[in-house]
Amino acid sequence: MTDDDAHMTLRFLRLLTAVAAVLALVIPAAALSAPSDLTNDQGIVQSVGPNQIELRALDGSVASFAVSDATRVRVNGQPGQLTDIRPGYVATVTHNGNRPAVLIRAFGRPALITSRGIVSSLTRTSITIGSDTGPVSIPLDRETVFRFRGGPGFRWQARPGALVVVKFRDGGPARSVNVVKRARA
Repeated sequence: MTDDDAHMTLRFLRLLTAVAAVLALVIPAAALSAPSDLTNDQGIVQSVGPNQIELRALDGSVASFAVSDATRVRVNGQPGQLTDIRPGYVATVTHNGNRPAVLIRAFGRPALITSRGIVSSLTRTSITIGSDTGPVSIPLDRETVFRFRGGPGFRWQARPGALVVVKFRDGGPARSVNVVKRARA
């Protein structure tokens, strides 16, 4: 091998190394810049069903997204189920066109419900009132506040026959029981 041959071989190896280095930088960058087929849509949950979720975007448009058994759901940052999502929650749906959603991330709290009616029973752990839609039983806990006509009150004032307004979150204990009218003695 002559000096010229060795010099050409060395030049060729340097060129090959430079090309490999450039390719090592370009190929991953091209993969990162390639458009993803996944799209994120955000909005306020309008309705949730076993096969779809409907969101209203900030511009007022409403979009429905298919949901499947493979759709992952996170509610308030924790793994959840579709049934944990309520209308009014803020959600992001990650999907690929018309295919079922890949991921739904929802954030929110159940709405505060106000129920008004006549107390039919009061126990240590629940209050049952008659309402327009029938009897409603609402759990009570240590944090339930009893009021009388908006001011401080006592549990005994909510005895059967009293007209009360109960505020609670869907599935949760009563936050407050306000006795509007006492039961007759």
